[in-house]
Parts: sequence; structure tokens; C-alpha cells
Amino acid sequence: MMAAESDPSLAKLKQFLVTGSNNVAWNGGHLVRHLVDWFLRNERARRSKLNSPQAPPSEDGSKPRLRAANPGDTLITCTSIIPKLVEEGKADLIIDTLRTYNLLPYVDKEALVLCLAVASKQSGQTKLVTDAHSAVRELCTDSHLFFLFIQLSKMISKQAGHTGWGRGLRRAVNQWYLSWEPKRLALEVTRHFSAYGWTHRDVIRLAHLKLKEMPLGTQVVLHYVFMGLEKTVSEYTDKDNTSDLLELMKILDKDGHPQEGDNSWDVEQVINKVNKLHEMYGSLTVDDVPSQSLKSPEVWSHILDKLEGESTVASVNRMAKANLLNPSSDTSHGLPSKLIDCLTQDSVTSSSVTPTQVLMALHAYEHPTRFIGDVGGKSYERKASRGGGASKPPRPLMSMCMKNAKVNPQVVDALHSLITASAKNVEKTTRKLGICVDVRGSMSTSHVWTGNPERKGEVTGHEGAAVTVITLTSGGTSPAATTLAFSENTLAQINLSEGITLLQLINKFKETIIGEVNIEAALKWAKENEAETVVVLTHKFEQLGIYSGAQSLQQLNEKNNTNIRLVLCGLGTKHVHPQHTDNFLLVLGFDQRTPSIIRAFHERHF
Repeated sequence: MMAAESDPSLAKLKQFLVTGSNNVAWNGGHLVRHLVDWFLRNERARRSKLNSPQAPPSEDGSKPRLRAANPGDTLITCTSIIPKLVEEGKADLIIDTLRTYNLLPYVDKEALVLCLAVASKQSGQTKLVTDAHSAVRELCTDSHLFFLFIQLSKMISKQAGHTGWGRGLRRAVNQWYLSWEPKRLALEVTRHFSAYGWTHRDVIRLAHLKLKEMPLGTQVVLHYVFMGLEKTVSEYTDKDNTSDLLELMKILDKDGHPQEGDNSWDVEQVINKVNKLHEMYGSLTVDDVPSQSLKSPEVWSHILDKLEGESTVASVNRMAKANLLNPSSDTSHGLPSKLIDCLTQDSVTSSSVTPTQVLMALHAYEHPTRFIGDVGGKSYERKASRGGGASKPPRPLMSMCMKNAKVNPQVVDALHSLITASAKNVEKTTRKLGICVDVRGSMSTSHVWTGNPERKGEVTGHEGAAVTVITLTSGGTSPAATTLAFSENTLAQINLSEGITLLQLINKFKETIIGEVNIEAALKWAKENEAETVVVLTHKFEQLGIYSGAQSLQQLNEKNNTNIRLVLCGLGTKHVHPQHTDNFLLVLGFDQRTPSIIRAFHERHF
């Protein structure tokens, strides 16, 4: 999966930091998130069964200890590279590598936090543990990552049979809160109140933070977290230099929630909050606005031009759910036109939004999957017909359906334009790259988006390949990247003009005379053109084809003393088991990070 280098253990760490997996193929899965969810489900099930009165007692009369599959075993296995580096005497490289990779746009932040948590639990390695705790604030840049670190630390400790919080972890938590400027901390604790089963109140309590020893501004914010707004105002009103911070806390706390018995939302209050946040912090996300108020056209009209890039893209489907983007809406509140203007602004097109993110938002908008409630549905009727009756109506049954919504063609055009504009902002590669695309008909009919259930995807193979090509070639502006198509018995070059659109590139695919995928021809082209990496994009690879391609790569490099890299990307491929081969990357399925993983491999980041 990766190039042979002088330090294979460090290479495995780098691979894990980029892909979030130490498998020989990347399939777009979220290993760390899966492990945490698995652990939390097991904990809930364990508590539920142990507290159940139906649980049979053990011989000594106590309730039995339940045995269940432990996600900690998988967690320790997937991060075994950290103890391996320690064993090899390379502990000093671990935190430095984490800090370096934290600056890369390709890094998997969850995998990085997992490695940090494992490093902080290496008993006997005092310097490594101290360095890991010191890096928590630098690497856990928001509450979600911070809570993830706390949760992973708990899982690792439990796997080792330990409980409680050590002094090092308490110091790391203390430093995380202290390092924030009070007004930024106030925004952080109100914007991200909880994650992974943790709240700021939980962490403050378990870390035994001593508020009296902290700076006054930090005291105010953490007192608010633990005691609420009313008691915080009462406690700190008469103290020096707290009035501005207390006023800010009032704004952040009052999300415009309706009073008891009142279903209306105070739109003016929400708008005032938005104005204050934008004035103070210069940016705004949809998380800063009460979710129920996002049904209001007045709120959207006020916040749209203040949102940062990714939130602007996310707002498309938020507004669609509220039925605010129908073409007829322009005559009432003008939101569609305002959204279109925002999607084409430089602040959005030059932001960190990627072409793949926009493509996902586009398809979610064009093919909206909704959950609807079926109160008193078929299961309720069956129960009644059996004479079982019911003392109260059952919970609504949640079923998926396709909601018939009018798609605004101008919004669709704006999203297509944003795909093109965001691609041109991708940093150009300086390493020679060849991208070979399968242009057969199956690519235009197959659905490859793995973010949806089986056979429910909307992104076709051609769209997945096209958005990957556009990203890797920086919108057709990178002279080091060449796009080719498997045509008849050869490779036909596809010329990409600057600013080429997704639909224009797909049309070029369809206009090309089709040919079979030929990995040997792709490798031959790479050798003749001195390319450092060649990528093959198709719908499906068979086990034998993957094995044959990896063997051909190895033979080519050994014969010519080269280090050409090969990426086989099967946009609809699953359930294959390749063997490890140097300079070889296998990508299974299509995911938001597919182009980034390929680019990171091409740039030798793993």
C-alpha cells in the first residue's frame, strides 16, 4: 500500500494518519468513529441489562457480569504502531509527526486524535506521555476533537484495567480550557455543548478544575458551563472587567428559544445574536443559530451572507428542507436568488470547500431522502387485530421516502459553478501524474456513492471519476497532471481546458471511443512519460485484476529501478482482499475524501 522507505514503522503511522486505517485498501470507512459508537452502544447495553430485574442472579446472589465483544481489542490492534515505534526507540518521532501531519489538508483528524490518546497512555515513557498531554490543545482544535480524546483515553484505560483520571490528563484538560481567550472559549462551549457522550460539565467535574485559581474571564465561562447563566451573572456582576463577557454570555445563552407554551420564535432576538457574533468573531456557522429558527425566511435572509464557506454549502439542504428554495419563492422572500449570489461569492469559492463536498450537496438537493412518520401504522394495526390493544398510540414508525420537492434549476447551476471554482483553488501538484479513466457505458449507469444504502446512491461512476479528475488536476490548471481514457487498444488523452465543468468533462468521456481497462497500458504510459504516479479509475475491479496489476507494478519497478506508484480506484468495488505491495494503493468505493486520499498518496505523504 505504501512506498518502501527507510523507516517502515513510521510509514505505517503516516498511512494511518492520512487514511484512518492500517488495512491494505482504503474503503472510505470511519474506523475511529465506528469504534467509539461501538463502545458507547456496548456500555449502554451493559448498563441496561445489569439493571434489568429480569437478569438472573449469580450463585452468590449478585447480578452477573456481562461479557460482550470489546471494541477496545480492535482499538489496540489498529494502533499497535505506536507501541512498535516506542519499542524501536523512536518515541521522540511520534508527537513531532502528529504535529506535522496536523497541518496537512489530507489528515484524518479522528485518526490523529486516536494516535495522540494512545501515545498518552504509554506507561514508562514519561517524556512521550508528557509531550502528548502538552499537545492536546494544539491538536484538539475544537470541542468535538477534545471530547473524542477524552473518550478514547477512557476506552484505552478501561482496556488496560484502569479507572479514574491521572494527573497528566487533568493537567491537559486544565491547559485546554486555559489556552482559549475567554470570549473564544465562550463561543466554543456554547457552539459545541456535547459530543461522544461527554459535556463540558462532565469534563470540568472529573478533571477537578479549580476555578478560583484560573483567570477571571475563564472563571466566568466555566462557571456558566457548570452553574448556568443566572447564577453566573449573580456571582460575577459586581466584579471588575466582567460586564462585556457577561453580556456576551447572555447573547450566546439566549438562542431565541420559545417560552413555555409558546411555539413562536423570537426572530429579532436570533438576528441580534447573529449580528453580535459576526461583529465579534467575523464568521458564522449554522450551528450558531437555533435549528428551529432556520425555518424562518427572515433568519435565512439575514444570515446567508455571513456564513463561512462550508456552512453556505450546507445551507442548501437546510433551506430545501424548510421548502424555501422553490422557484416561486423568489417572488415572496427572494431567498433562492440570495443563496445563488452567496454560492458564487469569492469568500465561498476560495474557502476550504472541496468539489466533492459540493457534489454531495448537489445530489442530496436533487434527490432528497426524507424520513416520515407513520402514526398508527401497519404494526399498530396488526397488534390491534390480534386483540392486544394499546393504552397509548405507538411512536411514529420512521420510513424513508422520496419527498417530491421542486428543484430550483438556478441553484443546481450555482452548485455546478461552485464545483468548478473550488477545483481551481486546489493546490497544483508539481509531481507528474497520469489519470486513466474507464469511459464505458457501465460508468454512466452505475451508482457509486457509498454514503447511501446499497443501491440507493445518486453519484454515477462517471460523476465520481469526473470530480476526482477535476480535483486532482486543479480544475484543469495543473500542467503536471494528464488525463487519459481507455480507448480501443490505446490510451487517448483528454484535454482539459481551464475551468472545465463537471458536465463538460462527462460529455468528453461519453464522446471517447470506449476500450477495456488495461493496467499494463497505464503502467507503460507512466514509464514512457516519466510519471511518478498513475491512477486508474473504473467501476469495478476483480480480485485477480488487482493482484495482476500489483504484480506488474512490482516487476516494472524492479526491472527499471523506478518508484512509479499505482492507484487502482474501483468506485463501486467492495469485498476484495489484496496483499500488501510497495508503491500500490487500492481505493474501494467513492467517498468525499477519495480525491484527497489519492492526492496524499501521490504527494508521498504515506
